[in-house]
Amino acid sequence: MPKSEKIRVMISSRCKATIPYQGKSVLLSELRKLLKKDIEALKLWPGQNTLCDCWINEDSAGSELNETWWERCLREARQADIVIVLYNGESGGSIKQEPMGICHAELEAVLTTQSNKVRGIPLPLADLPKDKLQRKCDEAFRAYVTNLDFFGPQATTGEEVIERVRQEVRDATITLVQNAAVTPDLSRSNIGPALDWHRLSYARRERAMRDEVQSVLGEVAGTDQGNLKPAEEEWMTVWLRVAGKKILSALHAVPAALSQSAAREKVGQPFLLDHTLHSELAAGDGGPLHIVACYKSATESQALKMLGFPDATVVPGRFGLHVVDSVQKIQIVLLKNCESPTATRSAVTTWLEWLQRSSEDRLVAERALARKRIIAAIAKEN
Repeated sequence: MPKSEKIRVMISSRCKATIPYQGKSVLLSELRKLLKKDIEALKLWPGQNTLCDCWINEDSAGSELNETWWERCLREARQADIVIVLYNGESGGSIKQEPMGICHAELEAVLTTQSNKVRGIPLPLADLPKDKLQRKCDEAFRAYVTNLDFFGPQATTGEEVIERVRQEVRDATITLVQNAAVTPDLSRSNIGPALDWHRLSYARRERAMRDEVQSVLGEVAGTDQGNLKPAEEEWMTVWLRVAGKKILSALHAVPAALSQSAAREKVGQPFLLDHTLHSELAAGDGGPLHIVACYKSATESQALKMLGFPDATVVPGRFGLHVVDSVQKIQIVLLKNCESPTATRSAVTTWLEWLQRSSEDRLVAERALARKRIIAAIAKEN
C-alpha cells in the first residue's frame, strides 16, 4: 500500500522574499499559498478526489512537543513525493545560531534521501544580508547549489513561477510513475529470467551478468565494444564515453552475495592487474574503470574490503556504490541486486544517469586519465 492516498508535494523557499506578481510586489509566502491551493485542486476526472496534498509551513498543523520546527521541516522534506525548490539564494532562518539555513538543510536532506523527486526553479538572486551569520548561511547555500545541476530557466515574476511549478509537478509525476513502472521488483525474483539466473552455476551466472552489463553499456552513445581475453584473467572490457573521454571499463560480476567467499573471489581486487591492460589502454584516453555487477546487495564495508584499505571515498546511490581512491585513482562501481537482466539494466542506467546529474562524470574522466599515467609507470617497472 502507498504511504499516503495522495501525492505529497512540498514547496521549499524563503517565505519573506518578494517577487513581482499582478503588477505589484508580493511576498513569496503569498505566492506559496496560491500554489498550494492550485496544486491541491488537481484531479484526474470530475467528481473524483483530488490527487495532491501540498505542505507549506505557513499553514501547517502544529508539531509534537518533542519536535522542533527545524526537525518538522526536514521530516516533511524527506517524506514528500515531490519537492519544489524556489531558489533565490536566501537560505532561510537557522537554528541555535548554526551556519546553515532551513532552505539549505531541506534541500540537502531531500537530495540525500531521493534526489530524483526534487525540482528546482531559480528566481533572481537576492542581495546578501548585512547580518554576519545570515550572510554566512546564504553564502554556504549558494556555494552548495552551484555544485548542483538541476536548476532550469529563471522565473522572474509570480506568473512565471506558477506556470513553472505546474510544469514541474506534471513532469515530476510522470517521471516518478515511469521510474516505478520499470524498477525491478526484487521480491519477485523467483519467476521468469530471474529464475533462469538462479538456476545457473556460478561461472555461467557470472558470464551472463557481465554480458548484460556489456550489452547495456554498448547502447550508450560513443561506446565501443572491447574484448574478452581468453587468458586466465578473462578481462571483459568496453570503451565507454565519459565526459567526452574514451575510458576503458573492465567488467566483472559477483554471482552470489559478497559475503560468500567463493563468489567474492571471482572478482577479488581487480585493480591489482591493471598493469596488464597497459597495451590496450593505448587506444583510448584513460582507465580502467572497474564495473562490478553484484548479484545481491553491496555495503560500504564490503567495498572497502575489496579496495583493501579504509581511506577511500564511497558514494552510495540507488545503483549501488561508487568507490574512489583519490591517491591511486582506482575507481570501482558496485552495481547492487543484479538478480536478472532487467535489474542489471536498471542498475547500470541509474548509475549512468547519476554520473551526469551529479557532474561526477568529469571527475571520473579526470581520475581515469590519471590512472592510465600511473599504470604506464607501473608497466614500465614490470
